[in-house]
Amino acid sequence: MRRGERAIGAVLVLLIVSGAGPTPAAEVIRFYERGAEGWFWYAPEPPVTPEPEMQPETEPPPSAPVMTNIPQPAEKDTASETAPTEPAPLSAAWLRANLEHYQRQAIDDPTPTKVALYLYLQRIALDKASRFTDVYQRVVQSDPYLDETTRHPVGNYANLLNRIAGQQRAAVLKDLAGEAGIWFFYRSDCPYCAAQAPVLHLLSEQTGIRVQAIALDGRALPNGRFPQFGRDTGQAVRLGVISTPALFLVRPPDGIVPIAQGLLSLSDLEQRLLLAAREAGWIDEAAYAHTKPLVADLSLDWGPETPLSVPENPDAFLELLRSRVAGDGLIAAPELPPTD
Repeated sequence: MRRGERAIGAVLVLLIVSGAGPTPAAEVIRFYERGAEGWFWYAPEPPVTPEPEMQPETEPPPSAPVMTNIPQPAEKDTASETAPTEPAPLSAAWLRANLEHYQRQAIDDPTPTKVALYLYLQRIALDKASRFTDVYQRVVQSDPYLDETTRHPVGNYANLLNRIAGQQRAAVLKDLAGEAGIWFFYRSDCPYCAAQAPVLHLLSEQTGIRVQAIALDGRALPNGRFPQFGRDTGQAVRLGVISTPALFLVRPPDGIVPIAQGLLSLSDLEQRLLLAAREAGWIDEAAYAHTKPLVADLSLDWGPETPLSVPENPDAFLELLRSRVAGDGLIAAPELPPTD
């Protein structure tokens, strides 16, 4: 074999053994094309530079549209800004903000001047409060809507009011007894049911409201109350009874209002019966109002009918509120003489 052929054969053997694959022409020149090197096939091959990984092309962010003919905001005129106004000297706001400062100053350095200064400021604050209290009392006693005595008297007269309210409750409940009764769900082993039974019995004797006892376990109460009891046939489940004693106000044919699922005193039971009857529309608002211990049921809460705008002038604002009171059928309070 000739020398050249042997050299070419050796190169091919080396390529096969090394497992080298074809190399891109742009990066490595093939062996046969390196004629200037002659037959020096053993010269080291140039290093192969790996191709850079192709990064996914990203679309450039959309440029903001150019807006034309848009008026630019005027530069802020700092000189036109007014500083926050300080409260008037010796006013209530000024005393609230500064009185403690003068107190600390007098405590830290109790000179006669600083202590006297604090005492003068304190005296001014007390005199302002005293003058406010005097006018407050005059305004309250001259306006029945502001005087709590109009609604509920104080002292020993409260007992008289409570007694009258109790008589009114009994009268309304007697009227209600003609068309409604009470369902009393109990269990024979429930001690609270045994305690509730005498209260229901007393209410029935005083007002005539009929009480229908219903046994969840089909047994009578151990104290012998309500011997003519009924057995639960699914009413408790339909009404959502989860605890005993359970009380419901019932008016035939289908009026049922929950009262309580727990132990109630006689006064609480009467109040809940009246509230339930009012909510169900079985007694009117006037009858319900007479059962409350109030001389006059006055209220300044107009609900959503609030003033649409609040006047800046105090006289106009007060006149607006008093006109609402007059619209409810009451005469507005008279004007008070100015104070000195």
